[in-house]
Amino acid sequence: MDFHSPLLLPLLAVIAITSLACVVVDAAYQVWFSPLSRFPGPKIAAITYLYEFYYDAILKGRYIFKVKELHKKYGPIIRISPQELHINDPHFYGVLYSHSNPRDKNYYYLKPFDFPLSAFGTVSHHVHRLRRGAMNPFFSRGKVLQQESLIQGLVQKLCSRIVQFGAMESIVPLSLGYTCLTTDLITTFTMDRCYGYLDAPDWYPNWGQVLRDASEMSMVSRQVTWVLSLLKLLPKSITMSLNPGLKLFYTLAGRCRERIDEVQYERLRANKCAEEMVGRKKTLFDQIYDSRLSNEEKRPDRLTQEVRSIIGAGTETTSNCLSVISYHLLTNPEKLQRLRDELQNLESDPTAEVKLCLLEQLPYLSSVILEGLRLSYGVSTRLQRKSPDQAIEYKGLAIPPGTPVGMSSVIVHHDEDVFPDSHNFVPERWLDLEERKHLEKYMVSFSSGSRRCIGMK
Repeated sequence: MDFHSPLLLPLLAVIAITSLACVVVDAAYQVWFSPLSRFPGPKIAAITYLYEFYYDAILKGRYIFKVKELHKKYGPIIRISPQELHINDPHFYGVLYSHSNPRDKNYYYLKPFDFPLSAFGTVSHHVHRLRRGAMNPFFSRGKVLQQESLIQGLVQKLCSRIVQFGAMESIVPLSLGYTCLTTDLITTFTMDRCYGYLDAPDWYPNWGQVLRDASEMSMVSRQVTWVLSLLKLLPKSITMSLNPGLKLFYTLAGRCRERIDEVQYERLRANKCAEEMVGRKKTLFDQIYDSRLSNEEKRPDRLTQEVRSIIGAGTETTSNCLSVISYHLLTNPEKLQRLRDELQNLESDPTAEVKLCLLEQLPYLSSVILEGLRLSYGVSTRLQRKSPDQAIEYKGLAIPPGTPVGMSSVIVHHDEDVFPDSHNFVPERWLDLEERKHLEKYMVSFSSGSRRCIGMK
């Protein structure tokens, strides 16, 4: 291009004016003519995603707290982006996330996780139902009860490590210990492989951090979509130099794929010799291979995404819940003592393995766990759902088909009408069984409906 051409400046001016006009026209459409324009909310949020980007990417996950403020100003249903609505009404949660009217997820929310072939990352509720149905028996209560010895064995190992820290008069990095516990548990449960995270001398401080970094990165890559693609193109040596914890991430991803190959080989041998199956523990991969899913759904790359999404979803969330419970018990000695008294009355031998069916009968232990779940939230961001063909009705308002609508456990769990004194740790609120039955309708740590957390049991 000849930069001295007399046509260059007029051309650049036309481009600039046209671009500005497109921005103005789009802003006018979003504010006055869009199907969502009748819903209240800040005009800047209706015009651009940069409003959300500022609170989530720059301020690191603060948008849901801003959304809570906006509800106080604009009411129970508000527009929080050019395409999305948010509802603050705990009584509506079971309607939006329902079994009887299953809804699609929103790709905008899913794309940063990069697991489109997993049940978690599936947009369509029809496809999700097939993928989830194949795995449900593996995560049933009966299946979990078969793992009691595994769970208690890992907990005993954690306790032994805590004693070792104490003997050395060292600070116990308890949250790291919980992350290693949940990682060892979920890899053993799903893949029949324990990779000894609890045995690491320092409990892998980079592992917990990389899980949290992934959450922060999702806030950025949700809008700056090329960031994730760029990171995937970079050599692993470079990305690991930027974040040492990624070495553990890549190692675990490789182990998942290796384990799939091993299971395929084991099953092939078992088909030739029935004795090969004797004593072999069934993995999540076996569960999917034995299901009625098509061969396309049993590809190794899809199974890798499935198990990685389950490990990612179940590790830091559970670890965080245990950390929250521990913090509140240690800062409330009277509650800690009450829990200890209840446990000591259950079993005179503290080293004995106590069955879940007995633990569930302890009212204060159950109340402590429920309150810990309430204050650790599970997934703290909003979870968008959309009805592709039908309008969603809310208090006489028809939400247009295809519109993502979200709610958040953080807001529901701090609704003062449901949970008075909501920011304090009050296990006693769950002790009355009738009241507990009422409150559990608003306990949404695992979400609700057809896409409720598969690891809930």
